Amino acid sequence: MKKQIAAAAAAIACLSAFGFTGCTQEEVTDAPGTYSVDAQLKCYVAAMGGIEFGAPLLSGTEYTVAEDGSMTLTAHFIKNSVTIYSITCYTFIDASPDTGAEPTEGEAEDGTIGCYDADLNLVTQGVEYTLSEDTATNPAGEEVSYVDSITFPISEKTDTYYLTFYINSQVMGTQFKVTADGSTSRAATLSVDWTTMREGA
Repeated sequence: MKKQIAAAAAAIACLSAFGFTGCTQEEVTDAPGTYSVDAQLKCYVAAMGGIEFGAPLLSGTEYTVAEDGSMTLTAHFIKNSVTIYSITCYTFIDASPDTGAEPTEGEAEDGTIGCYDADLNLVTQGVEYTLSEDTATNPAGEEVSYVDSITFPISEKTDTYYLTFYINSQVMGTQFKVTADGSTSRAATLSVDWTTMREGA
């Protein structure tokens, strides 16, 4: 009886401490491997009546746990299009846009591919990307290989990750990023639904 009372008291204490969200004696970790997970990409521009550039570009997302426990997310991309005032813009992620624009202090330069940590500091170390064999047309009329995957390190599984990269088209493009004042409204936002995680890429 004493053991049962002690166990009940421990359970109540645990629920109280964690706001009734659950209690385990040790942290549960994912086994090394690559998992598919559902995600949505938002790259929203409020101008021109409001245009969502990100959603059409994301084709899939993978979560990988290495043998040492380190974690990465890989977002896969395609080229696609959006329509702005009846003009179709064929969009893609461009690793080397020739914009000639001067960088804004405290913000990612055009063409930067990276992610942001919990304090919204830009991280490029450990971020990798691949280029497609296919091509897309930039504003200069040139055919360029576009970014078809970005892999970035994560320290924990959260619902939202902020990225920076340049979305271009045959018309024009822009760098999605956290602004110098710390706003994420212009950042590329990757929202991950961890309840959909499944083994296999």
